[in-house]
Amino acid sequence: MTNEQRIGHLETKCKRLTLALSGVMVMALAMLFIAAKPNTIEDTIQSKKLEIVDEDGKVRIRLGSADAGYGLVVYDSKGQFRATLTDAPLGAVSQLRKNGGSIKMMAMQNGCGITMRDVDGKPRTIILQDKEGSKIMLKDAEGKDVFSAPN
Repeated sequence: MTNEQRIGHLETKCKRLTLALSGVMVMALAMLFIAAKPNTIEDTIQSKKLEIVDEDGKVRIRLGSADAGYGLVVYDSKGQFRATLTDAPLGAVSQLRKNGGSIKMMAMQNGCGITMRDVDGKPRTIILQDKEGSKIMLKDAEGKDVFSAPN
């Protein structure tokens, strides 16, 4: 191989290397610009269910199907529900529970009501409203009426 052939061969290799290096640089810059694209704020996030878990991986809040409809359910560390806000075909319900006691509010097509239960789960206060009117009942620990209006 003559010196001229060797120089020609080296020049060809140098041109190929320059082209390859330029291509790599263009790809690197393109990747940099794609990665540096500003974050966009989406108007909507859609999902069938959203669960928030604690440090142990236990579900503490669930947003999605609940009862026969959809709503929000809050759980304690033992997995027992403590609060709900749901909408189902028969009505909307909000319930709070702690240490056996609970308050439940219901709104249905033909009326609404509030029930308060003691720590044993027995209803102690009941307020109802429907087409015929309203009623309030107070009960003792045995479930006997203490007060009722109208009678």
